[in-house]
Amino acid sequence: MLNINSGKAGHSVRSWNTENDTGRDYTEVNIALFNEMSQTRSILRDSLRNIGFRPGNTEVLAAPDKLHHTVSRGEVDFLVLEADERPSEMCELVRDIRLGKLGPDPYLVISIITWRADNHLITDFIKAGADDVIVMPASVSFASGRVDHLIDDRREFSVTTDYVGPDRRSKSRSSIDELGTFPVPNGLRYKTTGDESAKPNAARLRQANRIVEEHRLRRMTLRLEQLAGQGERFANERPGTPLPNAPMVKLLDLTEDIEMHSRDGSVSMTELTASMTGIMQAVMSSSSGRADMFALLRVHAQALLSLQRGDKDATELVVRAVKTAKKVVENRSRKSD
Repeated sequence: MLNINSGKAGHSVRSWNTENDTGRDYTEVNIALFNEMSQTRSILRDSLRNIGFRPGNTEVLAAPDKLHHTVSRGEVDFLVLEADERPSEMCELVRDIRLGKLGPDPYLVISIITWRADNHLITDFIKAGADDVIVMPASVSFASGRVDHLIDDRREFSVTTDYVGPDRRSKSRSSIDELGTFPVPNGLRYKTTGDESAKPNAARLRQANRIVEEHRLRRMTLRLEQLAGQGERFANERPGTPLPNAPMVKLLDLTEDIEMHSRDGSVSMTELTASMTGIMQAVMSSSSGRADMFALLRVHAQALLSLQRGDKDATELVVRAVKTAKKVVENRSRKSD
């Protein structure tokens, strides 16, 4: 899955210029370099300078609290994290940035620096949403090429129920995905090339955030439909046997999250998600799983997907699902009295 290669050991020496060999101007890029290892700090700082970044615009940070404060200010175009001392904390930091929990720009360009060629460590950072992982020592030309790739060919982003970040799937997998990928603001590209379309201004950040919310909601709904279908099959194959706890908890979490993320939607969506929550509560209160209840939950998910996709018959599907749910829940209530 990964294609991570370090460059040759050692560092080439060249004088710092206002432009690198490709004509890009790196002097206005604001870099935050986090590195707790004093013995390697000067190596990384010099590498950035030799690529063409301006030393005066490179903020070197050695304390996690200062790193959090710097990211939260939103003045960083390129975040470089030396990760060997606190790999778990740095993974969590990357994840928090991507999920919009830290700083105003979830699409900040993030590179990880490690001195350990550890595939597990590299995979963890890729799964957290990092743009790149560079294994040191690496030559300046190698590191410069990686930076150029983030400027010219940065991966588009994809969204799942718990991930926001560069799309790492093969072309065959991403091509059959109904949601696909989308470009995100890139402050590093804007500062080095002047490409206004990459500028992470308020309008573009709002637009990208809206896409993320739409994709996340669709992913949750697709997952709900899948789990409800599995519950229906389980109840048909094992009548009277409760569905295992793990998928039940996941179903409950999904219905709650979907309702919460749909509060600003249309009246039809609000009515549908409220009905879906009622069905889920009925499922949870039952001592054994009933196939018809899981089937009804699946129908709600399908109606919600139709709304999200803008299908012509979506409203009719919603009305039908809500009416059916109301009758089923009322009948169950009368039987239990």
